Amino acid sequence: MSNFVLVPVDGGDPVQVPSGETVLGRGALLGVSDKRVSRHHGLLENLNGQLHLKPTHVNPCFMQSSLNDAPHSLDKDRWFPLHHGDLFSLLPGQYLYRVEAAGAEDVTPRNSQMFGVEEPQKHAEAPPPVGQDQGQTPPPDLPKESTVEEEAQSPNRTGDQVCLLTAELSQRENQRRL
Repeated sequence: MSNFVLVPVDGGDPVQVPSGETVLGRGALLGVSDKRVSRHHGLLENLNGQLHLKPTHVNPCFMQSSLNDAPHSLDKDRWFPLHHGDLFSLLPGQYLYRVEAAGAEDVTPRNSQMFGVEEPQKHAEAPPPVGQDQGQTPPPDLPKESTVEEEAQSPNRTGDQVCLLTAELSQRENQRRL
């Protein structure tokens, strides 16, 4: 079984993640006293060598690709896998933690291509931030909305892929409005 540690990016003592489910939020575990963070802000699940995060409060948890990238919110009541080196926060850009796995030198780097390895069906992958294609250069022009809608309606899409495409379409629409 893997041991996971949450390392506060802005300093502080690392927090050992116990096995099973752990409530994240305001309180002694993380040392957060900010009233904008709920006492039951999210859940961490440390099970069978895997770590997952589920936001449980109306104020979401956030993930970001790197310290320089903008955080994106995670859907409430959905599980998201966390790997060695991942960054998540309880507020946008605040209470930011880096996930570290014990024996990380034996862990496959999160940006490597893990052919043949699939995530459990119960958990959803976090969508990339708007305007980023997981490390690829974004296209010069965003595709037309109908293209994304057509992709979402493709019979070859899984339910999770349709949800991610729908979320991307919604984010693009919000970007256009700004």
